[in-house]
Amino acid sequence: MSDNLEYKITCHFCFEEFEINIETQEDFTGHNTEIYDCVVCCNPNKLSYEIYNGEISCLTVSDGNE
Repeated sequence: MSDNLEYKITCHFCFEEFEINIETQEDFTGHNTEIYDCVVCCNPNKLSYEIYNGEISCLTVSDGNE
């Protein structure tokens, strides 16, 4: 079973806040990286996060152009 977790993040470029949906699996534990384009300035934001027991334990936002 998968869940969609809704988070608000701050854009690495324009510092505006916007919402994202992260899909997680109950039985997945580990690290994941995704790119989300800012809904305001359209620049790519790289999200790196750790998942443990279907919950995100650590989330960082950085430059998606790397």
